[in-house]
Amino acid sequence: MPYTVTRVNNPAAMQAFMQMPRAVYREGTIPPATAGSANWMRFTPLANPTLQHVRFANFVALEGARPVGRITASYDLLNPRTGEGFWGCFECVDRPQVAKLLLDAAAGWLQEQGKTVMVGPATLNTNQQVGLLVEGFQYEPQEEIPYNPPYYKDLLTETGLEKLHDLECFEWHLPEKMPVKLRDAAAPSGMVIRPVNYQALNQEARIVMEVHNKSMSGIWGFIPMTIEEAGGFLFSLTANVPPELFLIIEMNGEPAGMLLSIPIKRPGTNKNDGLIRLAIGGIVPKFHHRGIHWFVLKVFYEHCRRLGYTMGEASQVAESNDVVKRKIIKPMFGGKVIKLYRVYTRDIG
Repeated sequence: MPYTVTRVNNPAAMQAFMQMPRAVYREGTIPPATAGSANWMRFTPLANPTLQHVRFANFVALEGARPVGRITASYDLLNPRTGEGFWGCFECVDRPQVAKLLLDAAAGWLQEQGKTVMVGPATLNTNQQVGLLVEGFQYEPQEEIPYNPPYYKDLLTETGLEKLHDLECFEWHLPEKMPVKLRDAAAPSGMVIRPVNYQALNQEARIVMEVHNKSMSGIWGFIPMTIEEAGGFLFSLTANVPPELFLIIEMNGEPAGMLLSIPIKRPGTNKNDGLIRLAIGGIVPKFHHRGIHWFVLKVFYEHCRRLGYTMGEASQVAESNDVVKRKIIKPMFGGKVIKLYRVYTRDIG
């Protein structure tokens, strides 16, 4: 039976789009980043402020009436790389023909919008879920981190996509004793490190937005964050991230950096086996070369030791981010890559 790809433009088609992962994953094994109400909310403007500046089209592949694949094409009005569009939310049975039809549909829509290159997988934009898991399938899937079957790598390679960038995840263990480099670290004059204040979300959202937009502007895939997105992001953390795991750095009252770690597994009864994901860290460029990061890591070590988080990963570090890998990842965590995510590109100009 021939395959057809149609754009999602009615509730029935959207239902097929949302139910598509069931054709790929066994019952009860759909990854957290793919399952649940959060996926409906992702495409609901009132629930997702990113949609204020993102335009998208969803497509579903059918074999007769049965969904066999899905994809989202999108572009971001705030993207400084104006010719760039994205594909994401990709799920597909193990059939290269279906994968090619889906990618062709996304590319065709993006061409109509005037885009010349298609990058992905990226869910709506590069500030959300990015990358295809190509190594590290033995690790348990996590919230808001992509997970996919191993065959997706071969499936996409057969469609002619080319590698653009890899994102690396590093193993992390809290040393039994504080490293000398941290123990000797002193706070620069005027520096304050404090936990995020969830009781003042509007104020904190402005700080998060400012730090993100200044500290990340030179990182691969950067797209600026809006105040609405920062507020929604902070609100999403309130139930799961202790304030001590989201550190705000200020220099003489000016936002200077942040370090966010997200619990994967809370500590057990012995209070020393908690798992965390070091998710976001950045220092505003004007405050570089002052040793700030060492004192931040010292405070982070103290909080982790007290709260019982002793293992985890530093996740999705861009392979081109040599400064972070050289100055922090390798000396502090050893540099062992445990998961690898790949981002692909396709010229559609």
